[in-house]
Amino acid sequence: MRRFLLICVLLVCPFAGQAQGLPVDSRSGDVEVKEAMALPAPLRQALMVSAYDRSAPQREQIQKLIDFMLGEEGLALRYQEQPTYGLAESYARRRVNCLSFTLMFVALARASGMRARVQASDVVLEAWTASDLVFRSAHVNAVVEGDFGSYVVDVGWRNVVAERSPRVINDRQAVALLHNNLAMEHLAHGDISGAHSEVDSALALDSRNAILWSNAGIVEQRGGRQDLAERMYLRALSLSSRNITALGNLVLLYEANGSQEKALQYKARLQRAQERDPFSQFIRAQALMKNGKEEDAIPLLRTAIRMLPEEPSFYRTLADAYHRQGQQEAADSTFDRALVLEAKMQSRRGIRNADAGHTLSP
Repeated sequence: MRRFLLICVLLVCPFAGQAQGLPVDSRSGDVEVKEAMALPAPLRQALMVSAYDRSAPQREQIQKLIDFMLGEEGLALRYQEQPTYGLAESYARRRVNCLSFTLMFVALARASGMRARVQASDVVLEAWTASDLVFRSAHVNAVVEGDFGSYVVDVGWRNVVAERSPRVINDRQAVALLHNNLAMEHLAHGDISGAHSEVDSALALDSRNAILWSNAGIVEQRGGRQDLAERMYLRALSLSSRNITALGNLVLLYEANGSQEKALQYKARLQRAQERDPFSQFIRAQALMKNGKEEDAIPLLRTAIRMLPEEPSFYRTLADAYHRQGQQEAADSTFDRALVLEAKMQSRRGIRNADAGHTLSP
């Protein structure tokens, strides 16, 4: 599943009007998280009916659970990028993206006696535009911890590549990501009030997540509250000093309000952060190629590959650049490398897209 966790790079949002602190009753938050991770009674019953041998090797148990979720005789879940549904609605509609699939898998695995948790990657390769916003995406998957190792279950394996190994997060943080998705989906539809409410809930559950604070700033900026937006972005940077989304948003904010000195200061920081980010190199290279500047794009693509040498899309794009430059031998060898890497990623069974015939692999 692609671009599951939405991270705006431009302009979004706090908790209605408050700029600091999160005066939230942690007990009420725990109740919300428990409810969000609870299996609907019909789904729990369906799991019991499909009961399998829990004394079998863990890898076999995991595969059986995936078969139950994706198979026609089980839940027959289908991929739908948006909107994001909670666990109960995902079951009712049989539609999931990477976040809702992961939450459902973790809940089902736990009900089956497995030790399952959510993992998150802060940055993955994906960028797109919608409603005059630029989005970069983050990704989640599930990890099952056993006596003889750990197994990762990832519904978007072929479509998402993370720069760093994912980190295990707790259920509060995972549910906060659900609210974050909903906030960004509200924002993309122009519903600033709805975005406020959801991002408020996200920050109440996880106030240490720089992504949430940067998105909070975008919502504030979209709502015309420039001072609050600035504070949100700065809060994000206090948690993650090289956060590209927050840095980019601040540059845009300062340029818009005429604070040129600050804009230049943060633009320099942004450029330094982008130099260490393979995805920024890749996105810049793509923009150059759209303007016919393959010669300038090639060094950026090579840099991206040095930083992240196992990502096939980097090689595919570099092969295209070589081809346009008439360097056919280099293009062929680079394309072959992309195919090899893609083959390594395509070893798992797929989940069907709700609207098309192709599959995405878990």
